[in-house]
Amino acid sequence: MFASCSNNDMYDANVVNQNTVKSYEQQFVEAFGPVSETQSWDFTASAKASTRGDEQSTVVWNTKPHGSNFFAFVDDDFEGVKEQVESAAVVDWKPYASMTIHPVYAKGTGDDYAYHTVGVKFNGQDKLINYLFTVNAKDNTWYSGLGKASGTNNLNFNTGREIDSEDMMGVEGFYWYAVVTPSATDASGIAKDAEIWNNLEQHKLTTCKLFTVNNRQYVAFDCNGDEDYSDLICLLENYEVKEAEIVSEVAKRYMMEDLGSVGDFDFNDCVVDLTKTTWSDGKVETKGVVRALGGILDITILIDGKQVWSKNGQEGLDVKTMYNTTSIDKNAVYGEFDASDWQPSENNISFAVKGENAQVVEIEFPETGSIPQMVAVKAGHDWMTERSRVPSIDWFK
Repeated sequence: MFASCSNNDMYDANVVNQNTVKSYEQQFVEAFGPVSETQSWDFTASAKASTRGDEQSTVVWNTKPHGSNFFAFVDDDFEGVKEQVESAAVVDWKPYASMTIHPVYAKGTGDDYAYHTVGVKFNGQDKLINYLFTVNAKDNTWYSGLGKASGTNNLNFNTGREIDSEDMMGVEGFYWYAVVTPSATDASGIAKDAEIWNNLEQHKLTTCKLFTVNNRQYVAFDCNGDEDYSDLICLLENYEVKEAEIVSEVAKRYMMEDLGSVGDFDFNDCVVDLTKTTWSDGKVETKGVVRALGGILDITILIDGKQVWSKNGQEGLDVKTMYNTTSIDKNAVYGEFDASDWQPSENNISFAVKGENAQVVEIEFPETGSIPQMVAVKAGHDWMTERSRVPSIDWFK
């Protein structure tokens, strides 16, 4: 599809005028035959993202009483823990892990008692599952297990949890959260503080401080958003993180004709790869790589109408020079860019081509049954050397 970026009709463009377009279309039919009205120019079979079902996954969340030696180190570690809470680096909290975790220290956040809570939430089997553990603290005072640390009050909850959330990787709607609430939750996990508890997604636990004191590992949580990481500090045992895995990857190679040389049909004036990778932890990365530039006109790549790369803006490239279309290196890289707005099913990529007289024409992905100036093929597909016509439409498959 050809679209002029000026306010004039596209066939009035100085570079791609009506006669040029008609000539291109006529020569295309002569070379490849009439185009079927059902002919799609997307020759890829898009991968369907695989998402693990909630009914196949669960969280192990068992009460874990502390061992007989639990209190022996509470006093010994307290000053070191306070120092690390102040100085340790903030890191990402890894949501998919197995561990035994014991609340050991907490610092109050206000004049009244409040409940400092960390938990996990997900939807499964048509019911809400919400696991949590809570400590009670007040008025900026430090608390520790059974008041063992000098200068602290009794921590009003110190039973630990054995947690395994590794199997939740890829489950939609799963997350950890951290909150401070004025009132306690009841046994079913439904709290009286509805505004907070009905909007837990706004309190997702994404960061923490991890550190070691006297060869014991601790994690410090920020439950109220003040970023002091003293609201709840827990001992970690047997802490193992499951790294994210790729759950789906969709990749397409787009090959384009800029009409700088009508009728060669080598579809190598710009060859660009787009890849959308989805990870089991929910992260999505979409990347573009320019592989070849067989044209001598300036080309700008747009994703969903937004400029993401241009030939004249790429250091080391000359607009008038062709790249990687004589002796082809399929691993060559002539530019990389973020393509976060790319929707594979919509093929929302376009090319803005600037002619000799600065007239810009935008090349959009062709509609089914039209004469193409761009095609989408599977990742890894070959492209033609310069002025070598693609042998047939089936060659794109």
